[in-house]
Amino acid sequence: MSKWKEIKVLPDHLQPKILSAVAFVNSAAPNIEKAAERINRLSKHLSDKEMMYVMSLLVFDKLIDMVKDSDEFKNHVSTMKERTIN
Repeated sequence: MSKWKEIKVLPDHLQPKILSAVAFVNSAAPNIEKAAERINRLSKHLSDKEMMYVMSLLVFDKLIDMVKDSDEFKNHVSTMKERTIN
């Protein structure tokens, strides 16, 4: 892997190196085997912490869907609508 320039104003999980790795794995979709192969290849070049960021960003969309479907979120939204002044 090439050297990546760190952007000081961005948090660690949004550095170009991490986002590039996420794009690399995500571009294999929907082929799960190819994505798993790419994850294994990346794990040889990235630290455990960096891999944690990559894997977290890969599941982020699914996590948001799970939260939106939860009863707790629906209750929160309805409570916030009641409290909003229109």
